[in-house]
Amino acid sequence: MPIIFPDNLFEIEKWKAFKGNYPLGSDVGHRIIIVCKHGGTLSYFYVTSQIKKARILARDDIKSLVQIDSTDWDVLTKESCIQCNKDNLSQISEVEFRNDYAAGKVEVLGEIPEKVKKSIISAICSSKSFTDTEKGKYTI
Repeated sequence: MPIIFPDNLFEIEKWKAFKGNYPLGSDVGHRIIIVCKHGGTLSYFYVTSQIKKARILARDDIKSLVQIDSTDWDVLTKESCIQCNKDNLSQISEVEFRNDYAAGKVEVLGEIPEKVKKSIISAICSSKSFTDTEKGKYTI
């Protein structure tokens, strides 16, 4: 069981990674990356190892797909990917996320590697699904 820090020491920031049963309703734990924190709402992408399925789903916006090798990020156990498009940007309230953390349902993974961060930013900027305003919001 992970160590649960007091709420005032639990930082939820942009470009931080966590692991839990997300997106909401997921039966399995995914690594998630917070890409925006605004007005009490957290926006995040989740990491999946189902690369073939992700490629099919991203066929009309293939540049939004980021492939990550386990050598790029040591918390991964196998090659994975992130679909960085509007359809795969999930949201959760910060209060709900903090409650999940306090209940031991969220593991803190820390900051993501710079290489992964740059790949996500590039994919968001290349995605056909985001407006220019949204691209700025999620990449600054």
